[in-house]
Amino acid sequence: MDAKVTIEVDQKHEGIVRRALAMAEEMEQLALTAPDGTVFDACEGAVIEKGRTLQAQVLSDAVARRIETAEKKGRRSVCASADARKKTEVRKNAS
Repeated sequence: MDAKVTIEVDQKHEGIVRRALAMAEEMEQLALTAPDGTVFDACEGAVIEKGRTLQAQVLSDAVARRIETAEKKGRRSVCASADARKKTEVRKNAS
């Protein structure tokens, strides 16, 4: 029986860890079932394809968390500079 390891992961990273573990399991299965002489090529092609998908999901999750955090904070206030050279004039009606 294989030894099991328990790790604690933030809930926001749970999906990433599950996808990475699923990818590792897929690679193991692919390596076991690929015909002799094609194991490396089969695994390399699959890991490149699935790795890109995993990277895209990690990037998407990170950007989504950033947007979510920014929306909770609200818009950042920006200092507005006033031009001291311009003056406001009040025109008097010539009646």
